[in-house]
Amino acid sequence: MLGMFKVIKKDNSLEDFEPQKIVDAIQKAAFRCDKVIADEAMFAMADSIRERLVARKKVPVAELHELVIATLAGFGYKDVADSYAEYRYYKNNYAKTFEQLRQDADDVLRLGDRENANFDSSLVSTKGSLIKGYLTKSLYKQFYLSGKEKELIERGDIYIHDLRDMILGCINCCLFDIGAILKGGFEMSNVQYTEPKTVLSALQVVGDITLVATAQQFGGFTLAELDKVLLPYVMKSLEAAKAKYLSLGLDEARSIAQAEKDVIRELEQGFQSLELKLNTVPCSRGDFAFTTITFGQWNVKDYAPIERKWLALTNEVMLRVRRNGHGPDKKPVVFPKLVYLYDAKQIAEDASSAELFDEAVRTSSQCMYPDYLSLSSEYGTVSRLFREHGVITSPMGCRAYLSPWANEEGRYITIGRCNIGAVSLNIPLIIKLTQLDHPDNWRTAFWSVLDERLEVIREFFKKRYDIIRHQKCSSNPLAFTQGGFYEGTKDPDDEVGDLVRYMTASFGITALDEATYLWTGKRLVDEGGDFSAEVLRHLQAKINEFKKADGWLYAIYGTPAESLCATQAKQYDAFCRARGTDNVFTHTEHYSPEYFTNSFHVNVTEEITPFEKQDHEFRDFHLCEGGHIQYVRLDNPENIDAVKAVVERGMEMGFYQGVNFDSAYCNHCGAHSTNVLLACPHCGSSDISVISRVCGYLGYSNVNGISRMNEGKMAEIHNRKSM
Repeated sequence: MLGMFKVIKKDNSLEDFEPQKIVDAIQKAAFRCDKVIADEAMFAMADSIRERLVARKKVPVAELHELVIATLAGFGYKDVADSYAEYRYYKNNYAKTFEQLRQDADDVLRLGDRENANFDSSLVSTKGSLIKGYLTKSLYKQFYLSGKEKELIERGDIYIHDLRDMILGCINCCLFDIGAILKGGFEMSNVQYTEPKTVLSALQVVGDITLVATAQQFGGFTLAELDKVLLPYVMKSLEAAKAKYLSLGLDEARSIAQAEKDVIRELEQGFQSLELKLNTVPCSRGDFAFTTITFGQWNVKDYAPIERKWLALTNEVMLRVRRNGHGPDKKPVVFPKLVYLYDAKQIAEDASSAELFDEAVRTSSQCMYPDYLSLSSEYGTVSRLFREHGVITSPMGCRAYLSPWANEEGRYITIGRCNIGAVSLNIPLIIKLTQLDHPDNWRTAFWSVLDERLEVIREFFKKRYDIIRHQKCSSNPLAFTQGGFYEGTKDPDDEVGDLVRYMTASFGITALDEATYLWTGKRLVDEGGDFSAEVLRHLQAKINEFKKADGWLYAIYGTPAESLCATQAKQYDAFCRARGTDNVFTHTEHYSPEYFTNSFHVNVTEEITPFEKQDHEFRDFHLCEGGHIQYVRLDNPENIDAVKAVVERGMEMGFYQGVNFDSAYCNHCGAHSTNVLLACPHCGSSDISVISRVCGYLGYSNVNGISRMNEGKMAEIHNRKSM
């Protein structure tokens, strides 16, 4: 092209000068400092650069970069010039960043990492995944976040969850349609799988699919209503076994009886295999697949008596396998998370369902799982959608929920959908910021600052939706090409495209108890939740505005705050120190400088009964419908009637209900104890394994003296009285 010259690249190769590349670079620099420059202005700068160099035949790329910086400054965009220079001179900062990465890597190699109890950082594969995560997190923060986003996450106003995975453009938690995958066969890793012919092979394949599919995302992976998915394969196994015994000369009755024993054994072997696989084999991400199974609800009129019998038997076997545990000490495992789908009408009308519910409660009294999801309460969107449309919205991971979404025919869809991520607010820090910056009217200023933070989160999610929209379906083939997600039967080279229309994005909220104390001088349990409810209603109003304007399914998420409970407390303390002000949480009863309280929950130190805790958390639970769970601590979980009373009351209140206690197994004498953390009360040995509730899921708080949980979460566990 006339008037163009060659650019000498770093490797001494030549390429034509292209104004569009200058425009693209300016646009990226402007984004990083939250500026928008009109196209005509950017092209004017590119033309100015071209005119200054057009007389020359060749120009080194380094000189071209310097000229771009000077031109930006000359056109009045000094902040964009600085942003461009920061990117350009990243090599100057690289040594410092790389040294931090080296330190992080050394820490993982020597000490492990306890950010997530779902990682066993003693494993080589997990160490590799964690070290890679530090690198991807650093790259994403440096090159993909805007200046405002970086400022707010560094100070702690907001927290972008799973930042190490954002650069990959993958989805978060999901309700995976395992039934659609199995039916008719599928392709996985370029291998064609035929549809299973028995329930044992179905469960084995479910485990394989789970390990592969969870590696292509981050967050929870739910196999929703798995009992219904397995039913056809149970019936196949039953018919095949019956035919085998008839062919051996047994009469009809004896053939059926023996066939039933065989199928029950298949189910036992299948669930044992699934549990062992999910608790001993990390997926290629390095963590154990955070899998949830929901079960227990079926419409009586839709199933023949023999089918209802086997739905109940399938679930009873699954629960029995969990209670029986593994190995000589019969230790239960922590995955998959089990969730019982509670339908009061079904339990009242169907004897098998009533027996199954009792079996579930007995299992919870020993293993904490299952948790319980109310489908028949007068309260909550989950119950309303089930009553009005017959659709079940299972939880994803420890507490995330999808926003309601109906397809173009008006049919509500839940299974086969997902979340794209969560960003959480640090409400105590925002309150403290406004108290210091606006001392005369800080209460009024708080709401304005909160809205500014919500806008930053909104813009981040809009970018996330756009990034995922343009991902190739081959990036998650089981979800997008094999039917794991709704309408997910695209070609591998297709973009995800309009499948993003049913994905949810979560605005997280934490530490409402600490925030209430800063606002009122009273704890959440004393103040009655008026301020926390005001915050949640304000968030919902803003999110409704955003949903209407943007068309995306935003939701309020009661953040579980596993490692975040410590991170936000540290960020708050660092902010107070930097501003020379008092951190009241270092010297106030019930509070700790080591951790903030999980989401909307009352403080773990409260001396209240399980029923009182349910009452205190009722309002805020139902104001956090994009992510919530209610749990209570039990001092006597062996009292099954008490466990059942707590669960049934929670179901009437529309809860997603869990029960808590610390479950200890002594590796020395083999005794099992509850609410023990450090030593066996029977023999005094410290060689114990302890399972505790992390937040919405279970993890190991003690394995031979070592915890997979972070220090903040362990401090909270030691202080627990009501959780």
